[in-house]
Amino acid sequence: MRTAESEFRFNANIRVEAVFELPDAASDLRKMTEGWFEDALAELAGADLNPFAASLDLTGRSNVLRKSGIPFGEPGELWGSFAVTRNTAKGRKISSSVWSPRGWQKFLQGVEDVPLGADVRLCRLGADGYPGSPWITLSMRRQYDAPEWVTFAVDGLSQEFAAPDTSPAVQQRWRNFLDRRLEVAGAEGRACLYGCIADDVEVATGRSAFEVALGVFPYETLPELNHELRGYSWITVCSPGVARQLGGQGGVESRGAFSAVKPLPGGGLLLQATGDMRAYGSERVRAVYEALRPVLPAGEALSYITHQNIRLVFEG
Repeated sequence: MRTAESEFRFNANIRVEAVFELPDAASDLRKMTEGWFEDALAELAGADLNPFAASLDLTGRSNVLRKSGIPFGEPGELWGSFAVTRNTAKGRKISSSVWSPRGWQKFLQGVEDVPLGADVRLCRLGADGYPGSPWITLSMRRQYDAPEWVTFAVDGLSQEFAAPDTSPAVQQRWRNFLDRRLEVAGAEGRACLYGCIADDVEVATGRSAFEVALGVFPYETLPELNHELRGYSWITVCSPGVARQLGGQGGVESRGAFSAVKPLPGGGLLLQATGDMRAYGSERVRAVYEALRPVLPAGEALSYITHQNIRLVFEG
């Protein structure tokens, strides 16, 4: 007999993200970034990619970032790099460096300049000596046309989510990570305006599947987060304004679409569609869509996108 789990197919990548208003103080942005990154490195990268446990120091290898055709190292080696994206008079500038303990501190200092983005990428080198799998990317991003908001994210491969022997523990670890980061933000008086754990985010742009279907971008949807969602997924975090429109915790629970509805500091809600992500099949996706439809952006979908996405219901 086929079950919901056996019919579930993961997309290639998993993302956890949370959106906040940009803090007034640059030191607070650094604190938020450092907390998000260190927690993710310790909890989500796993022992195989954790640079703190491995005491990774790639000092002296920066030349490989500036010259093409040079292998980064020996196959299977742990590799890590930093990248900071700044807006300059000549346009966007990306500064990259290899991982080192000293570089980590310099990277965090760079966050205090309030750049457009800051990224850490960890991976194992492939058979050719270039970055391969497994990999994980941690990011802090601001939109050029909507710089008042900041998105923190972790992207990785879905393999451990899909493997029966690792899936339950890995799902719980990612959920616990998001819970902790939201609790820390709440204790600091910061409300999360949107968040998710999903396998259908467009990693290159950070667009949700729903945004892709509408043909819109985060800089268009971020300013509307107090009354509209950017999309919906296995786990969706609603802003306080969206939660009020849905009738609060009681109003959402009465819709019967979620296995868990958790109130957040400031009035937001964390909505979990199913206890196990592998049970988030077509019926559950539709139930979540119907429950959140009143707070989803209006618009006409690009039909070829909706047909390709297995985790999307869209009726304009």
